[in-house]
Amino acid sequence: MLAHGRRWFVLALGLAAAASAGCKKDAPPPAQEEASAPAPAPAAEFSVSSIEVGRGIGSDKRIATPVTTFKPKDTIYVSVATEGAAASKTIAARWTFEDGQVVKEGRETIAPTGPAATEFHIAKPSGWPAGKYKVEISVDGAPAGSKDFEVK
Repeated sequence: MLAHGRRWFVLALGLAAAASAGCKKDAPPPAQEEASAPAPAPAAEFSVSSIEVGRGIGSDKRIATPVTTFKPKDTIYVSVATEGAAASKTIAARWTFEDGQVVKEGRETIAPTGPAATEFHIAKPSGWPAGKYKVEISVDGAPAGSKDFEVK
């Protein structure tokens, strides 16, 4: 008999729960909640924010101490800082010596989601000839800036 009483109790409890669930007022439609929430900020348009040259680069691919004069056996770094987001951008560096003679060209494809830095470098163990140099940066083939530097 005790088991029979438990069954009735469990059945009554289940019916009460079902009845109270059916009496609940409907929650406000989700559209009303979304309308009051602020819209996400649009992604900033991609752009080059700075170009720096130096003798060393940090783990963040940024120049710690920018310089424009180098020794012949220095490794010369350029850091291209960018802002904004893009599915794909190709950053190219073209290094030239005095009369436009190409020293080196390189390119990196990136997919930034915010501020980023891209690094390029040149090295010549036998030493760079003294003179004036330039590194020109382009993004997807369009000029984005340049930096002049000198080897003494």
